[in-house]
Amino acid sequence: MKVRPLLLGLSLCVISTAAFAADDDATLRALAQSVLDAQIRFDVPALDRVLASDYIEISPVGDVDTRDEVLGFYAPQAREQMLAKGVEPVSASLGEPQVHVDGDHARLIALNTAKLRIQGAEQQKQLRTVFEFRRDGGHWKLASATYVPYRAKP
Repeated sequence: MKVRPLLLGLSLCVISTAAFAADDDATLRALAQSVLDAQIRFDVPALDRVLASDYIEISPVGDVDTRDEVLGFYAPQAREQMLAKGVEPVSASLGEPQVHVDGDHARLIALNTAKLRIQGAEQQKQLRTVFEFRRDGGHWKLASATYVPYRAKP
């Protein structure tokens, strides 16, 4: 009858693994949303906390940007320039998130919907976004992001 303790142990391992996966899933979704929120607010300190030291990004226009370039894009003077052009970020949200965790690496693919006020009129822009995370010192950091323009299907 040693089979029962073995099966019980294996069952508990599977349940524990599923619980950790669910925790990672929720953590990564929240972290991805916090990145979008920081971008909308042009909150450089918040971005600085979540971006890995070797962060790299592919912008919606195909540029490859380093961590420093990305942080510079969200500097207060950049926000002021955007506002002067009549563009004001309002909100951003993640839809259709798909999370894949593999040890200390994870990928989140989602539909990033941003609301902007352009010349006073609210508009919605969508990007298919791929976030690549890496666990660093027990905490998830954003290692890279790719932003791809999205056109809704008719």
